[in-house]
Amino acid sequence: MKVSGMSKLLIFGLYLNAALLVGVLVMLIGRSDTTLLSSAYAQQQPQPIAGGGGLFLMPGQLSPSTWGCYVMDVDRQTLMVYQYSPGERMLRFMAGRDFSQDRRIRRYNTEPSPDEIRNLADKEADTGRIVPPPAPVTQ
Repeated sequence: MKVSGMSKLLIFGLYLNAALLVGVLVMLIGRSDTTLLSSAYAQQQPQPIAGGGGLFLMPGQLSPSTWGCYVMDVDRQTLMVYQYSPGERMLRFMAGRDFSQDRRIRRYNTEPSPDEIRNLADKEADTGRIVPPPAPVTQ
């Protein structure tokens, strides 16, 4: 069977396409910053915290459909939240808070209390084993 010139060109094109795909595969596997397995699972990496000079910026998802960033000023002990509106291409100030007094609260909306934790830690240090927490008191 005789192969025509058009068929030879098609066969050459198919082999060239296969070679290029193999080259792309080799480049993907050879990249040092990622692997095919992690790309396949599409795992999200934790967002980096950028900071310096007392200001720290952390991007974050504020709701299922909105994104923004948190800004913390450690010198003034304030936390601010900004929301990005992509349609308007605008960054909006959403909330701000001074947290200098928050650190003074020892127990707020938490169980077991810090004293119970301290007692459990002391008992564990003395006996070398973990002691189960006391049963909650119902009144």
